Amino acid sequence: MQKGNALKLLQILHKALLMGQILFAALCVYVIYTRSVVPSVAAQEKILQVAALMLTAGGLYAGITIFKKKLILIREMQTDARQKFAQYRAASIIQWALLEGPAILCSICFFLTGNYAFLALSMVIMFLFAMIGPSKNKILAQLQISESELDEL
Repeated sequence: MQKGNALKLLQILHKALLMGQILFAALCVYVIYTRSVVPSVAAQEKILQVAALMLTAGGLYAGITIFKKKLILIREMQTDARQKFAQYRAASIIQWALLEGPAILCSICFFLTGNYAFLALSMVIMFLFAMIGPSKNKILAQLQISESELDEL
């Protein structure tokens, strides 16, 4: 791997995960809109609403909490920037997974019920997912490393 690619690779991974969520939701919208499949579990819609909201809140809370705790540990590490970035990447992937799961679940619930509230919740999660994407300035501030150290990765 060439120097300076670590941040780019992390950004590509984040964008790929986001695009997967968007494409899956778009596919669900297309199928419901064209009436290719008729929603079949409208009777369990209330249960799915509660489950989707609880998993979304839990995923968001767990993602933020775990990421912050890992970030504190990373800052306290007495290692080089490469080790810190590897730990940061792992913490970011955990946080992203804890958001991506509920977004996909909400899209599935929309597909099963045809209720656009699930799609709206999925879009809110995707927006939050997009906002927590990695950027050079954010990583410099969070890891408390110099720009030259980040460029060496």
